[in-house]
Amino acid sequence: MKAPRLAIVLLAVAASALPLTSAGALSVPTATQLTLPSPNSGLSQGYLPFQSCASAGNCAVAGIYVTARGYAAGVIENEVKGVWRRAIAVTPPQRTSASKGVVMDGLSCGAAGSCVALGQYDTATNQLPFTVTEVHGVWRKGVALALPLGAVGTHQLATPHAISCPDVGYCTVVGTYTTATVHPTTQGFISSEVHGVWHVASALRLPAGVNADPLVSLSQVSCYSTSGCVAVGSYFDANSVSHDLTVSQVNGHWQTAVSVPLPGNASAFSGAQFNEVDCTSSGSCMVAGTYNTVAGAVQPLVALSGVSGVAGFTRALEVPLPAAAPNPETLLFGFKGISCAAPGDCAFGGQFVDANGHAQGFLDEVTNARVQRAHELLLPTGAVQAGHNGGVVTVDCPAIGTCVAGGAYLSATKQYEAILTTETNNVWTLGTTITLPAKAATVGVAGGIYSVQCFSTSSCEVSGSYQSSTSRYDGFALTTG
Repeated sequence: MKAPRLAIVLLAVAASALPLTSAGALSVPTATQLTLPSPNSGLSQGYLPFQSCASAGNCAVAGIYVTARGYAAGVIENEVKGVWRRAIAVTPPQRTSASKGVVMDGLSCGAAGSCVALGQYDTATNQLPFTVTEVHGVWRKGVALALPLGAVGTHQLATPHAISCPDVGYCTVVGTYTTATVHPTTQGFISSEVHGVWHVASALRLPAGVNADPLVSLSQVSCYSTSGCVAVGSYFDANSVSHDLTVSQVNGHWQTAVSVPLPGNASAFSGAQFNEVDCTSSGSCMVAGTYNTVAGAVQPLVALSGVSGVAGFTRALEVPLPAAAPNPETLLFGFKGISCAAPGDCAFGGQFVDANGHAQGFLDEVTNARVQRAHELLLPTGAVQAGHNGGVVTVDCPAIGTCVAGGAYLSATKQYEAILTTETNNVWTLGTTITLPAKAATVGVAGGIYSVQCFSTSSCEVSGSYQSSTSRYDGFALTTG
């Protein structure tokens, strides 16, 4: 895969590997190439990571492509009733600097034909967030989001990070912005669309004892209703120590951010952060991130809310990885690599370095609110490792104990290929290699499966990117049967 989005480097203590056994597999057809606006020079660094499906056969995918003039521009692909339509070039707000390009940062669909894409654009002096809305199947021009009062007006470096739309006309965006103070600081913002109207963003309220510049990071948000969401990230305290951060919206009101208590072996300089979150419709959520132990290792951790009658996140739990190197260098890619089928029943994945120095993928489950030992991604015959540009990138769980995960691995011929693996009755299967459009040989170092979204134990929408020539990347999609 390409460089991780808000990648997390983790170190972990060794744990016994639980092998993945070969069981049933999805019916996986040959992938279909997705078109790009013409003329173009392919996807920018294979970047097509955002997918949202309102229902089976009705999806949108967003990323960045390179125009004929060499500029980065936003692209949206639409699937309507199972047919992929002509790609849409994103139209950013006025005064956009074309030479500085456009970056896409998220996508969420409240219903078929009603989606919202998130991005950032540059003017002559500022970097600003914007949204592009699809109304009855028609994508409109981009509209800038209004930053909180006190945001600097010149040399602004606002960066949106995630969007979640639980229904049409109701969306939440989280990100960061620069304040207009004597010494500018990086703070978090939350922007809400209510009844189809975007409101001026509110500033994230932080716990006491923060740094003069807290360097806030808000990485993901998951909304389980039109008035309930959870966002995650990190901030720095007065001692320049990084802390994990969760912030909840309750009955339409955003609360003050809190830091979740860490495992007992956490260092006083924990460097903790949360980077992934997923919530069920009941409001139960799981978050995943990292922390430093007293031994100097950086461990993965998760925290649960809404289980056993407890509303909030009470304590984070460390996650044991498979047998790993002293420094596993684990990565969470940040492209929806977490999914919860029910309260206390979730899965997530990523990458780590094993005891042989090979980069491998891992998959971990939380079952009945108990963290299980992680599994190593089982690879096709001849493959030795997932590779430093491979591993588990995306996970979706349509039922308890039933999940589908996607990513990339390094084949026996030393080429990166896309892989899907399934879990049935809590047993992970041997991964299936994706047959790429025109039988292309590789997804390249920047490609692979970026998104999986399932509607049953057998029907999933899958998208990603691949290397269509030595100097070009294109997007692909497929629907499992």
